Amino acid sequence: MTQRILVIDDDSDVRELVCRMLEQDGYEAVAAEGGSQALESYGLLSPDLVITDVVMPDVDGFEVLLKLRHLAPGAMTMVMSGGGRVAPDIYLETAQRLGASAVLRKPFTKAEMLEAVHRILGPSNAPQPPTQER
Repeated sequence: MTQRILVIDDDSDVRELVCRMLEQDGYEAVAAEGGSQALESYGLLSPDLVITDVVMPDVDGFEVLLKLRHLAPGAMTMVMSGGGRVAPDIYLETAQRLGASAVLRKPFTKAEMLEAVHRILGPSNAPQPPTQER
């Protein structure tokens, strides 16, 4: 069964890029443009992992982490941040203290993203699409 990952980011470019990276590695990626949308659909989706940005206008990543602790205490979470009012390292350290399974500093490479996901979930068990060599 394909593992499902919920990707939350208010930046559509980042959200789409992360989803594409995950799908190319065999995961099912579901996008949410903000924390409130993600939390509303969490129960219906039952994702294996939630990847969230920190700085978002409606419900930020910290609030997502805190609410997931009550909704689904065993939920696996990864937080990504490029900073905002403070340096990204401060956001990411705070996310770890709030229980994030992993953190990722923006910008990141596909390899860094997948390495973090594999540490949490293990490699995708879905068949891999054929790669095209040039």
